[in-house]
Amino acid sequence: MKLSSYLISILFFFISISSAENNQFSIINSEELKLGDKLQETGLKLISLPLGLTLIKNNTDIDLLNENTIIINIHGTRSRGYEWVGPLKKLSEKYSNNFFYKHDWNICPDSTSSVLSRNLVETFSNFQNADTLVIFGHSYGGLIATFLASKLHLNIPIYVNTIASPLTGYKKLSNECGLKVDRDDNIIYPLWDKNIIFHQWRTQFDLDNAFNKLSFDPQDIKIYNDKITRLPSTINGRRLGHNWSITWVVDEFLNILHLP
Repeated sequence: MKLSSYLISILFFFISISSAENNQFSIINSEELKLGDKLQETGLKLISLPLGLTLIKNNTDIDLLNENTIIINIHGTRSRGYEWVGPLKKLSEKYSNNFFYKHDWNICPDSTSSVLSRNLVETFSNFQNADTLVIFGHSYGGLIATFLASKLHLNIPIYVNTIASPLTGYKKLSNECGLKVDRDDNIIYPLWDKNIIFHQWRTQFDLDNAFNKLSFDPQDIKIYNDKITRLPSTINGRRLGHNWSITWVVDEFLNILHLP
């Protein structure tokens, strides 16, 4: 695609984004998220969204039992967006309040989590009947979600899911962000309230190209009151690596059968 044509398509994509009156978030239609040969292009459009929360709106009828659940999806560093397209579409088919959170991955994760917590306070003011919060944080987004967990003081069940996330951190990040670390230089995360259910979804280290050149698995950390699931090696006949991990976890959440 020529640059001029691509810029035009980006322009039309953002024209479709509207801000509902009195809402603190943007809205796009799930129909804008294209799969197949449009996947890469759609991913670039998705990751070009404005900073903050964007509601992925589905115009079809949705099970009203899910209208009081809010879902927040947090991308990772240098995301190209395409890894989120399929999962976001699937989630929007079941949940009317399904959000994508665009952030600046050059900002420290604890700082970004503070911004997101304020965004969520504003968002919940629009959904006063909300009774469940589900968070998916992929890769670096998992660090944001983990810091966010201690900042959420909501009297509802909160499910925090980190996916293929290097939660141990690394020395440069800890030094630059002034993060607390233990004797092994692993990040020390603040504790969270008892209504938070925390789940680490870890990829197979040797199959994850984001990690497997390291001398250790940056996912290997025990965190307060968490559950840990190691993902299988394949999904629907494909190698289950770093980016496909989102699809596997979202399918699991939605009770969608995934083949080996």
